[in-house]
Amino acid sequence: MHHQPTPDVSVIIAVYDALPYLGDCLESVVQQSIGMERLEVIAVDDGSTDGSGAELERYAARHPQLRVLHQPNSGGPGGPRNRALDLARGRYVFVLDADDHLGPEALERLVAMADAQGSDVVLARQVGLGRTVSEKAYRHAEEADLYTSEVYRSLHSAKLMRRQVLEDGHLRYPEDLWYGEDQIFMTSVYLAAGRISVVGDYDCYFLRRRDDGRNITSRPRNAEETVAHIERVMALVAERVQDPVGRRRMLGRHFRSLLSTALRPAVLARHTDPGYTAEVYGRARALVETYWTPDMGGELARIDWIRLYAFACGPLTAFEQLVEYDPAQEPEPAEIVDNGRVYRCYPFFRDPAAALPDVLFDVTDRLKARHHLASMSWQGGRLRLTGHAYIQSLGTGRMESELVLRARETGQEHTVPVKARPTPELAGKDPELAMAGFSADVDLATLAAGEPLAPGTWDCFLNVRADGITRTVRLGRRHAPELDRTARRARVLARDAGGVTEVAAAPFFTSYGNLSFEVVRRLPLPKG
Repeated sequence: MHHQPTPDVSVIIAVYDALPYLGDCLESVVQQSIGMERLEVIAVDDGSTDGSGAELERYAARHPQLRVLHQPNSGGPGGPRNRALDLARGRYVFVLDADDHLGPEALERLVAMADAQGSDVVLARQVGLGRTVSEKAYRHAEEADLYTSEVYRSLHSAKLMRRQVLEDGHLRYPEDLWYGEDQIFMTSVYLAAGRISVVGDYDCYFLRRRDDGRNITSRPRNAEETVAHIERVMALVAERVQDPVGRRRMLGRHFRSLLSTALRPAVLARHTDPGYTAEVYGRARALVETYWTPDMGGELARIDWIRLYAFACGPLTAFEQLVEYDPAQEPEPAEIVDNGRVYRCYPFFRDPAAALPDVLFDVTDRLKARHHLASMSWQGGRLRLTGHAYIQSLGTGRMESELVLRARETGQEHTVPVKARPTPELAGKDPELAMAGFSADVDLATLAAGEPLAPGTWDCFLNVRADGITRTVRLGRRHAPELDRTARRARVLARDAGGVTEVAAAPFFTSYGNLSFEVVRRLPLPKG
């Protein structure tokens, strides 16, 4: 008996009225560098009325690896995808939307990653064609942790998935939803996966916004269709995820979605469809009461945390005004420093009518220090460092910074004061940065209470202080490429009384570009 070889990939395509984009989609599959002999393609025509079914048959006549099924319209992609999954034979499955297309090497690269790493899911880097995609989700990674990486930002189905994982877990799309069904399916797949990888160094998948506006996600939704998938996926995460970091991050992702895809439309519809708004508000409030915990605030943009708190605890009018407030279209909010904390003055900050707590507006822990090492040179027996450093949003008129050398092995520290210097190149862009410059003279021979630094590796940090706020940065990651290379040669710091040994130090940059010092005790080297 003749047995057909097992395909490497089963490409699944649910098709409904996909012309004129279907040709590009199919052509991108049959032209894959992996070769059609390693594929099977299962396309399910879900009751198309525009000739998509006939187009599928034309391709099937030329490519025996393409199998076409026809069925009455089911109302959403879940049903036809499940039918194809039931028939799939490949080691892996890839779900392709009929109005999108693949990069020529996409499947070859995805399979190579999965085979090399033993991956159960491989994310395919997406490119938006008139649509936005998450850059963070597609950072190239041989292994990406579901809870600490950004892969959970991507719940679109276009991923390579090990078929055995789907079969073992009986994982299929919910067929009673036409919107958000992929979020529930992909969350289940992620949670079942043993290893997740990302092909982020190649444009694998081109996600299209249709010119005719007929992407299924553009279809109008009632309140049930707007919220139901979020309710289900939050319940799934809450039930399945016990890791506190993972639970917080995954639920936080869906609270972001709740704000943008459910509450925002409800606010905009409050005058034209108050019934819709009231139902969405009620169901969203139930989700907040059930799943929200204070530590999730960090998973949201600051303005979204304020919005969600106002929705749950503040006046509804304040929430609705905050939803309609667009930071991108408004002047940059002012910031104030009060008792060592920095507050961003978004609408309703310290407004007694709204009574929103200050902590919602506190951005102190999100402020970052910017720095640049401009020069490094020996001045006699001292190493002089110059550059600039400042804390975002804080002026430099009251800066007090210091250089820190920290022993990598023991954690012992020595500090060196730095002098402020004018930075006209920054002041031209922002007058508040007029004195962001610094210079430091580091005497390695006397830094340790009049003695040379102890042998070992000493990493260089900069404590940047302004208005009572301190940020510590690893000095050197951002440095001028023309830094004097002769300054990196070893310098003798001291010799013992008998001249038998000497202490020498050599500045160097780590593989990440950070400045460190290697201090050694050695036999004196011959001169010359």
